[in-house]
Amino acid sequence: MAIHTLPVKLIARRGQPPFLVVDVPKSILRVSRNPRPQTIRWWLQHPGASGRFNAPDDAISPGFLWISAPFPGIFSPPKVGDRGQSITVLDDHDIEEKIGTWFYRLSATIDGVVYRTRFTSPYSARVGALRSSRMLAATTSTSTVTSSSLTLITGNDPQSAGNPTIKNR
Repeated sequence: MAIHTLPVKLIARRGQPPFLVVDVPKSILRVSRNPRPQTIRWWLQHPGASGRFNAPDDAISPGFLWISAPFPGIFSPPKVGDRGQSITVLDDHDIEEKIGTWFYRLSATIDGVVYRTRFTSPYSARVGALRSSRMLAATTSTSTVTSSSLTLITGNDPQSAGNPTIKNR
């Protein structure tokens, strides 16, 4: 069984609150299809400090939280192990229908303070308001609607933006 171990570190930059970071390139884990489940383990690394991942069912800041929930049957529920130093899920994508990209957030308590991985929306912030032609006609002086005045972005075009991500391919 393949095991993907991802170090998680606490980062403190000048002028920003401290946060957790998954220490892999661009925070993206790419997992290839496999007929056997693969283990994904996040390992908390915090030298000189006492810390542990929060429980996955923590009501305020769960240790593992899907930002974009995967389809049922791909991942096992997250489990905290190694006295709170790791969180593990099984990735069981053995068929093409289970390919996708999913964002998640990790939370850990270090020296009594809760820290999380940061999340920036990977979707464009320039999405115009969507209005029906009736709404536009009712709010303008004429009943003519020009479609070029509407901006609508559709589809799933995430840019990782450094977000913790699992890509099954």
